[in-house]
Amino acid sequence: MNTNKLILIIAVSFSLLVSIPRIIFLFGSEEQGLISLMEVSIGDTVFRIFMLFSFCYVVLKFNLNGLQMFGTKFQGLAFIAGNLLILLLWILFFELVNDVIYSINEYSINPRLNRFVYLFVILMLLVISRAIKLNNQSKLDAIEKEQLKQQSLQNELAALKNQVNPHFLFNSLNSLSLLVREDQKAAGKFINKLSFLYRYILQSKDQDLVTVKEELKFLESYVHLIKERYRSNFIVNVNIDEKLLQKKIPTLALQLLMENAVKHNEISSDKPLYVDVYDENDHLVVKNKLQKRTGHVESTNTGLSNLNTRFKLHVNKEIEISKDDENFVVKIPIV
Repeated sequence: MNTNKLILIIAVSFSLLVSIPRIIFLFGSEEQGLISLMEVSIGDTVFRIFMLFSFCYVVLKFNLNGLQMFGTKFQGLAFIAGNLLILLLWILFFELVNDVIYSINEYSINPRLNRFVYLFVILMLLVISRAIKLNNQSKLDAIEKEQLKQQSLQNELAALKNQVNPHFLFNSLNSLSLLVREDQKAAGKFINKLSFLYRYILQSKDQDLVTVKEELKFLESYVHLIKERYRSNFIVNVNIDEKLLQKKIPTLALQLLMENAVKHNEISSDKPLYVDVYDENDHLVVKNKLQKRTGHVESTNTGLSNLNTRFKLHVNKEIEISKDDENFVVKIPIV
């Protein structure tokens, strides 16, 4: 709730609550006793409510907003001096007006009662002000913490999403060197795919989301380069409904899953790797046969974790990971 609106509500509430006894006696019968209260008028009651409302409003406004104009070094002194000054000025002004109102009335209310009321009210308001400030500070700290977290993630993901494994580039260049000697036409096509791949990375570096169509076109080039190394031992089947091509996913999401499949699974003539890419219930699914490499495979277990973080950050959804004895499956939401 807006602070100014909250101040207004509290000031109205306090002024009415404190004035409830006077309002009751104002419209009650004379048999209720307390003759000094029976002598009040509507004008007198309205004046007292207005004075209390103004007092509450100024105290709250000063403590919640006014103290900010003072430096941190002087806020403690300003807090004490400011509230004390407001209290004294309001009591002084009230008693001056009260003397005028009751100058011809022998039943003037004891000033000590009014001083006690204002002292009690300001103490309550100080407690409320402190509680509101702590609550607001807690919210600001939470927002600032979340903003720092988001910025940190943005910085981290900006570096991650625009990178293709350096080993992939090294292997691609090795494949290219062989093609140049063996098949210049195939080498030319390979170069076009490789240049498209890195041009796409550069062009999409400032984009958080791209269309499924764009990502599939990028994936086609990526797969083409991998197949030049593994030939017919690497088989990718893509079956995506055309209605979903304009939906969006984070950049390089499919490439990371394809890279993950190649990195962690054996690919040979005896064990060709099959990877299926298809849609299912507003998700894109990447499923590969599970045939773990026998040699050492460096893994930091951060690839899928970072991908999941990107999805939570950009589409507020998470990826789904499952596996059994035969397949490893990752489902990514589309928006």
